[in-house]
Amino acid sequence: MPRPKAKAPARRFHVSGQSVCTIAGKDYYLGRHDSAESLARYAVLIATYQAGGLTLPDDFSLESIEEQSLAMLNASSSGLVQSNQSNAPVLVSHVTAHYREHLREKYSEKNQDRYRGEQLADKLDSMFGDVTVDAFGPVKLKAFRDELIANGMPSRWKHKRKKPKKPLARTYINRIINSVIGMFTHAVAGELVDITKVQQLKTLETLRNGQTTAPETEKVKPVPIEHVRMTADHLSPIIKAMLRIQVATGMRPSEVCAMRPCDIDRTGENWIYVPSKHKTGWRGKTKAVPIIDDAREAITDYLNRDPESFCFSPKEAMEWRRAVGAAKRVTPMSCGNRKGTNRKKDPKRLPRDHYDAHSYRQALQRAQKTAGSPHWFPYQLRHLSATTIRAALGGTEEAQALLGHSTALMTDHYTQKSLEAAVRAAKAAPKL
Repeated sequence: MPRPKAKAPARRFHVSGQSVCTIAGKDYYLGRHDSAESLARYAVLIATYQAGGLTLPDDFSLESIEEQSLAMLNASSSGLVQSNQSNAPVLVSHVTAHYREHLREKYSEKNQDRYRGEQLADKLDSMFGDVTVDAFGPVKLKAFRDELIANGMPSRWKHKRKKPKKPLARTYINRIINSVIGMFTHAVAGELVDITKVQQLKTLETLRNGQTTAPETEKVKPVPIEHVRMTADHLSPIIKAMLRIQVATGMRPSEVCAMRPCDIDRTGENWIYVPSKHKTGWRGKTKAVPIIDDAREAITDYLNRDPESFCFSPKEAMEWRRAVGAAKRVTPMSCGNRKGTNRKKDPKRLPRDHYDAHSYRQALQRAQKTAGSPHWFPYQLRHLSATTIRAALGGTEEAQALLGHSTALMTDHYTQKSLEAAVRAAKAAPKL
């Protein structure tokens, strides 16, 4: 079912410094943000939109309402226009529009996180977009939560053969509700909402285990090393090297994918990898990972390149696959396709310069199917490393230091004590 049209599409700030209002997918720039002129144009624009049954004329342009906007300015002082605008009710759709601008700035390089936020804003708009903020309280927030329990979130992908939709887990629904409250908290900073509204929404109790039909999530368990070795036999050399490094260090998949020669300090006895970006980097925390033994052996062949380039390239992996295919060719070169003749001359998608967590996981899953291995995912390797290190060393200090957890050992300067603990952990980590 299509989302109902907003009765008053939000006016929001654009990076150009203007106010902008989006109607039917088209942006209308109204002038300097919060100026009397922009407020007058917005008022006339919304009046025209509502008079047309929530649509604008086919030949509509801002020039056509300029006279009405000027007449409004001449009839009222700019202070009166500002007052009328400030007295207009703030809708939930205004809160979500303000949050969307925040998402574009905060997650400019994280498409998946930005999509999740926009997906949540769409869901909230579809149910309560035309509800005033004053009327949106814990009761409506609970109704929104009940909808998530019953029907989940809409999917981005529209497959011809849709798999049965899995219900959202209890803990994930609690996270979504906290994100909704976060939208209103952000609106407080934008002076759209009073802080008492956030306090009111927080009175809704979270879902608790055994008190809801939402299912529980299974705890992530370490993957058996035998399953990892089964998968490794069917990987390309590049993915296998990444897998060896992750098993030996317990790094997050994204940290393995982002490795560059310039990020690895090779001056000392133990090589130290300092990721340029990692999960807690935005908090000002640093992370250092010892690259020794199996991890060092796996990375060595990928360091002879531009220091700023990524160590593991999908382009190189594709070249390797083509070379293997050519070596296995049994058809004479005089027959069949010649090298490169069956490729697109101008493909829409080219191999990227580095893997990300998603493409890395896909490569592992393809190898799992080929090997007949039980399903597992890369993050289970962190649990495998932590479990092995704790069993070998009889403590948690080394595992915390190697995995980069937030503890007293993980300080801004990454003290020598924690580095030594991480080295001890790396020596005790599992080997592929």
